[in-house]
Amino acid sequence: MPEFPTELFLVVFSFLDARSLMTCKQVSQRFLALITETVTLEYTIELALHGHVDYAAAPPSADRLDQLRKHNHAWNSLNGTWSDSIPNLQGHVWELFGNVLAQHNGSGSLIFTRLPSSSRSIERKEWSISLSGLRIRDFGMDPSQNLLVLIESPRWGRTPNPSFQLHLWCMSSGKVHELASVPILKHAQKFPQDGTSLTIQISGDHLGVEFRGITTKALVVWNWKTGRKELYLTGDEIDSFAFLTEKHVVISMSNDTKLRLLVVDFIAESSEQTCVNDVTRCLALRLPNLHPSNTIVGLAIRCDPSPAWPNQDDSIPFHIHPDEILYPVALITEQGDHIMIFIPRRTMLAQLHHFLTGTQEVEWSAWGPKGTRIFDCWNQANVSHVWPCNTFGSRFVAFDVDKEEIDVYDFNQMTLKRELGSGCPLQYGNPNDRLRPPVNQENPTMFVIDETVIPSDSRIFQEEVRTSLPFRVRAVPTVLGAERFSAMCSQDNIIIVNARGVFEICISHFG
Repeated sequence: MPEFPTELFLVVFSFLDARSLMTCKQVSQRFLALITETVTLEYTIELALHGHVDYAAAPPSADRLDQLRKHNHAWNSLNGTWSDSIPNLQGHVWELFGNVLAQHNGSGSLIFTRLPSSSRSIERKEWSISLSGLRIRDFGMDPSQNLLVLIESPRWGRTPNPSFQLHLWCMSSGKVHELASVPILKHAQKFPQDGTSLTIQISGDHLGVEFRGITTKALVVWNWKTGRKELYLTGDEIDSFAFLTEKHVVISMSNDTKLRLLVVDFIAESSEQTCVNDVTRCLALRLPNLHPSNTIVGLAIRCDPSPAWPNQDDSIPFHIHPDEILYPVALITEQGDHIMIFIPRRTMLAQLHHFLTGTQEVEWSAWGPKGTRIFDCWNQANVSHVWPCNTFGSRFVAFDVDKEEIDVYDFNQMTLKRELGSGCPLQYGNPNDRLRPPVNQENPTMFVIDETVIPSDSRIFQEEVRTSLPFRVRAVPTVLGAERFSAMCSQDNIIIVNARGVFEICISHFG
């Protein structure tokens, strides 16, 4: 029987996924050599091993494979250097998204800083745009779409303009975004509400804004390209929101002791003003009930980046698999509890089939214990209401005030399964004791696979709560002294923020 030509094997291999390629490497020395020496096949394997997907338009190259390996090694070893800083400009608003930090300078301009990435050969870059006299209340951005959303507050008095005005600009030029059919979106107000806070989220074609006033709360979702309003919800139960898919938004809600995440199909739901309790195209994911002695202060959900990221950004050749994106939910009570509920996107996506069956509520016991992880962040500096960007992809970072270290939690299940099955010696932590990941060791990773138990006598929840989503944690030492800090995270960097008055942003290069 004639031997198959090498070219034919390579054609067949090109149609295989990473798992099949790994199996083929074990079949024979010839297959092992063919796959190992073919960049495109090794790139496919490397992406899957670390829970990434390819994004670049060009075919994989040896350089891109090297970038991916360096990026993964840097985050696995956490041997970055605290080598850069960005002074806080003391403006009243700022934003971090997609490796770009933007700050208002207090005198009519926005200053943008693109953070560096060694693995992607991206250097630090700064630029600014004039706000042309706009007195903005807040802003949001998506660098991958060159989109800047500037929000002006309503004006009252002799020349009133009783609407929030959302200006859709280009980040690079300060001009109207060329894809925005309606350059200024509006959200009308019936009466003045001083102190209204805003939460802005962008995901692909959609822009969501939560308006939190003293007496009213509202969530509005637009298609920013067409100007169409897709969703308008009101209700005191609304705490925060995040995009889940191109048609679903998830809203954290609290009512006395009842906590839930409400997934709303904003394409199918009415675009007219609707009370959040009256929506019909929705699915409620119950969270554990709060203990009656506890009083909730906030229930905040967030994800970075958005599920549609990175859109058209050519500087991002690969990125975390969208299903691995983490949705941390911060539960804060008047009694001083700070509980984090970590939910991978794939856990919530697995519940969307209930939309087809007509189910409108899923009990916590049916979806939460195995698909989430809950623990108490009592020993970690948290200024999340001021610096909320402590998550990116599958990672969450927090400053440990006792050890003066940065704890990096990683919930990437693809990577975790690979490492747990590697056969190498691993260090395990007990989630019900204080986690102390090793520092300055060859392998600084601690794996946590046992259940976290929050007993009923803790008086946090009404009943005992057990969660078991596996994760790994590492600690990064700092040289910043004992002053209280907070941590933020981007694709390639950990950013430390001085939490006392004057902010200094120190950047550690890992990517």
